[in-house]
Amino acid sequence: MEYQDVFVVTTYRLGEMYQCPAETLIWNFLEHEDEFVEGVHFYQLTAEELEFLEAQFPYEFVECSSPYLWTFEGMYKHAELLSGLEAWKAYVNLVYYHFSESEELKEAVHILENVTKQLEALYIYRICEKEWNAQ
Repeated sequence: MEYQDVFVVTTYRLGEMYQCPAETLIWNFLEHEDEFVEGVHFYQLTAEELEFLEAQFPYEFVECSSPYLWTFEGMYKHAELLSGLEAWKAYVNLVYYHFSESEELKEAVHILENVTKQLEALYIYRICEKEWNAQ
């Protein structure tokens, strides 16, 4: 969805993408509010704007009617705060889907996917190493 000519997602939709409750995203935001910049990472809706958008996009404002809309930068910041591989994969897939025409972005996504695979392998290696040392 677009807001002020910027692609944004609702807190509910971002929670779905990152496989976490919308409340977790709001809590993370409130805990790290100083790291988010309005107009860069998010837009805070007025009560009237929220009501108008809820009427226009009822499936985007399910369960948690948060007054925040998240930009790509905000989605990135949330992925960073969640620090789970699933959040990163969802972010990379969203960026890839949204900008699928850009060759530079396709290459960047390919690099990120390779880095993600390396991180997963390192994570598994460290778990195995801890289990081996515990024996």
